[in-house]
Amino acid sequence: MPTDKSTGYHNYGAENRTVRLNKYLAGCGLGSRRACDELIAAGKVFCNGQRIKEMGMRVDPDKDRITCKGKQMVPVRELEYWMVHKPKGPLITHKDPENRETIFDFLKKRNTNLDQCNYVGRLDRNSEGLLLVTNDGTLIHAVTHPRYHIKKVYRVRINRPLAKEHVSLMISAGVKSRGQLLHAGAVKVAGNGRPGQYWYEIELYEGKNRQVRRMFEELGYSVLRLKRTQFGPLRLGTLPRGACRQLIKEEVAAVKRVGYRQNAGHGNSARKKRAKRKA
Repeated sequence: MPTDKSTGYHNYGAENRTVRLNKYLAGCGLGSRRACDELIAAGKVFCNGQRIKEMGMRVDPDKDRITCKGKQMVPVRELEYWMVHKPKGPLITHKDPENRETIFDFLKKRNTNLDQCNYVGRLDRNSEGLLLVTNDGTLIHAVTHPRYHIKKVYRVRINRPLAKEHVSLMISAGVKSRGQLLHAGAVKVAGNGRPGQYWYEIELYEGKNRQVRRMFEELGYSVLRLKRTQFGPLRLGTLPRGACRQLIKEEVAAVKRVGYRQNAGHGNSARKKRAKRKA
């Protein structure tokens, strides 16, 4: 089905804005047209407060108010996948009770409305870098659940050189913080910094809140700058700070492979444990 590029919603025809009711309901996520016909026949669908009795009725999505089982129908957006280079400042949330700027407010000022999407993993207000934004709820669950261990890479600048014993602690025994044990998958010196600046690259496979900052702070370091450069197979690359772009098909497929493979692996492990208990 074609999509209106300005809104991201299904395009029901610019010349003739009316559409068969069952087609409109299907575009709202109620199932196949046949299933929507059954809802109409059962008297569950109303147009402007009137119960629909006529099969094959046409409606105008811009003017008519369509409800099903008391719920107003809104066309479903096609699945979207965006990479955002978050700058310092905006909050990763849809609504802030103190009315501070959110990442969605920030993007709207740059003519990109992603209000129908959700963020994948958080970056705190003072952090920057790669943020994945999508309306694919299944994928969000697959790549953000802590047990699925998606690789994330960060560049961090600290106030002094990192001691070798602290590198070993992060990778092996872990760093205790607020009753949790935090681990890094890898830690290495990162170049391209000015003389007197101490930059490191950190790999994480856990999904614990503010993990990089907490590890360094527990070890007595100050984090001066923190930037996520990789999330799973996605790399920030040369995307400018504050900019965003849609993922290409190959990138979407790569993220799905990682997320669903991890998800399937956990499912297989859980099934094996249940089978072992039964035995």
